[in-house]
Amino acid sequence: MARKSRKNTVQQEQPVVAAQVTFATAIYARLSVENSGKQDGGSSLNNQIDVCKEYISGCPYLKLTEVYSDNGKTGTVFDRPAWNRLMEDVKTGKVEAIVVRDLSRFGRDYIEVGNYLEKIFPALGTRFISVKENFDNFTCDGSTESLSVSLQNLINALYSRDISRKVATALMAQQQNGTFRNRNLPYGYVWNEDKTAYAIDEEAAVHLRDIFRWKLEGASINQILQRLEDSGVSNPELRKRETGLREGDCVGQGWGRSTINSILQNPVYLGHTVHGKARSEVYKGRKRRRCPAEEWIVYENTHPALVSQEDFDAVQAMLAEASAEAQQKRAESASIRASMIDLFDKRCFCGDCGKRMYFRRHRLDKVVPERWAGTYNCSTFTSRRHETCTNHHVRQGVLEEKVFHAIQDQLKIALDYDKLLGLLKGSTGEANMKEKYNAAVSSVSIKLNALSQKRSRLYDNYVDGTLTEPEYLYAKQTYEAEYERLTALQDEAIQRRNRFLESISPDNRWMQMMKAATHAEALTQELVDAMIERVLVYEDGIVQIELRYDDVYQDMCRSVLEMQGDAASTDDTQTDAVSQDEEAGA
Repeated sequence: MARKSRKNTVQQEQPVVAAQVTFATAIYARLSVENSGKQDGGSSLNNQIDVCKEYISGCPYLKLTEVYSDNGKTGTVFDRPAWNRLMEDVKTGKVEAIVVRDLSRFGRDYIEVGNYLEKIFPALGTRFISVKENFDNFTCDGSTESLSVSLQNLINALYSRDISRKVATALMAQQQNGTFRNRNLPYGYVWNEDKTAYAIDEEAAVHLRDIFRWKLEGASINQILQRLEDSGVSNPELRKRETGLREGDCVGQGWGRSTINSILQNPVYLGHTVHGKARSEVYKGRKRRRCPAEEWIVYENTHPALVSQEDFDAVQAMLAEASAEAQQKRAESASIRASMIDLFDKRCFCGDCGKRMYFRRHRLDKVVPERWAGTYNCSTFTSRRHETCTNHHVRQGVLEEKVFHAIQDQLKIALDYDKLLGLLKGSTGEANMKEKYNAAVSSVSIKLNALSQKRSRLYDNYVDGTLTEPEYLYAKQTYEAEYERLTALQDEAIQRRNRFLESISPDNRWMQMMKAATHAEALTQELVDAMIERVLVYEDGIVQIELRYDDVYQDMCRSVLEMQGDAASTDDTQTDAVSQDEEAGA
């Protein structure tokens, strides 16, 4: 007689425990990258929360009290605002159980995750549930099989950081002992025959010396840039491809201001090798940063110089003087520029190349009092001068006016939909659509529960000899693949149902946003922050405005059409039935 698995026994006894004890439950969700709430393939905060709510709704022993979410916080550290607040509530007894969609949302630091699961939660008596891994620390029997995949992923993440640390340490050692070779050669140089040192690229060296000479003669960066482009001089990236130092296509043919500034300040042209001008420490979660000159590693006279020390120092003095003058002018106009508020900071993009639009404050003339204006310019053209975009811009006042008119148009649409949703509320179309979406979720859930029972009995069948080892391994792999597929289908069905329910609610996010803006008389920073996702500016002057929660608005449009269509179909069916009854009576 086959032995019953302990897992099955626990599942059968669980409702008894659930009837006696109710846990104050919190949902925890996390995203590494800031997210506005849009659908993004099943990994958004909303999706995580929806899956956890669906799980809790099927567990009478769990009572949801609050949702905690960290948006744009890495999982490699546990010092996160929402997580810290959640743990405070756990310690005070406000929260007794935590539900997460999967372990990766909980954390990616293997050591810390293990510390919470094995020490902290047991000590606090906290129930921890991971839905995707089907893990519940109150019902598991000590076996870690269900966690093996996720824990392996955590180990892999730790391994990756360890490799990053070792590589960074090795590169630093090479730079310090002088054995490191920079693969990105500076403009004006190529490798010598045995590729052990820099040699002069005579053709590029002519233009490099011109850059320093023109600067010493008093030319501005823009004037130097224009002279190079008028002469058809290849920029550094294109020159690398011409000399065989790099392969592939070069994006853009023009020169950039930052490129010329970098050349004029690079001590490599004095014949020195310089390392450590910028560093990144991925294993510490730190982005690439520029280092001050005192932290650079410099080896003098390692290759032929292209500029004399005297000329180089003179150029540095000119650049420093120009920088000080610019800072002084900025200080003098600080109050004026501060009054010119960029309402679309990090929201205005070029519709042609997709890059950010720079907000530029500038004087219109030199009369007194000064008159200033703000414009948005394509950053690709302004900073890179590549041929991938053009010099197009839009005035600040024009853009603000167009955006405010677009918001007013949306307010009129919102008023119409608010009335329409009120008419459809409680209709047969609404009831039929709710039944349809609920049936889709129930169908997948039934299949998933049946598969879970098969998975739980699989190991017992192997131990009892019902299955051979190859049969067990094959069945296990098949069940795991099917479980993943059904889990994804369940997530999708839950998401579709919840999106429908939210879209037909008069208080959905889009309608709430519109109602909050009903009495707005002018465009303000608060209104932009609440309503604007992105603004796209095209070369022909067309402005495209993307409002927040546009996905909710689109869902609402589709849902209204579905309910209207379903209601019409139901009415036609009822009319046909009445007609048939009348004919039968006749």
